[in-house]
Amino acid sequence: MFRTTLKKKSSINIIPMIDVIFFLLVFFMLFTTFRTSPQGIDMQLPKAVTATNQSSQNFIVEIDESGNYFYNGQSLQLNQIIAEAEVKNQENNELTIIISADKDTKYENVVSVMDGMRNVGISRLALAADKDDS
Repeated sequence: MFRTTLKKKSSINIIPMIDVIFFLLVFFMLFTTFRTSPQGIDMQLPKAVTATNQSSQNFIVEIDESGNYFYNGQSLQLNQIIAEAEVKNQENNELTIIISADKDTKYENVVSVMDGMRNVGISRLALAADKDDS
């Protein structure tokens, strides 16, 4: 009359969970590897016969053909770049701002940089160009 009921023990199958975790680990390892390889900005500077080499200590602002502003390889807003230049100018009064604009960028983008730099008291401005050997 006494009946024993055997209950089946429930268990969690951990093998699929290990597969998913391993897949995520590999995915994030590959993603961070691709993410940390720096890519340069594709710039085609205009050519000039009178172009001269400049010091690498200058403050270089790059503008691509789409009108995006870059400083030290980072895409920043124009006001952030101007603020950074103002700080550098306080450290070094002889700071020269070199505007390295793609040959297909709008003239308005170059003038915006020049105007912003002059508004914070920086008057030493230069335009980057490639040396024309022809």
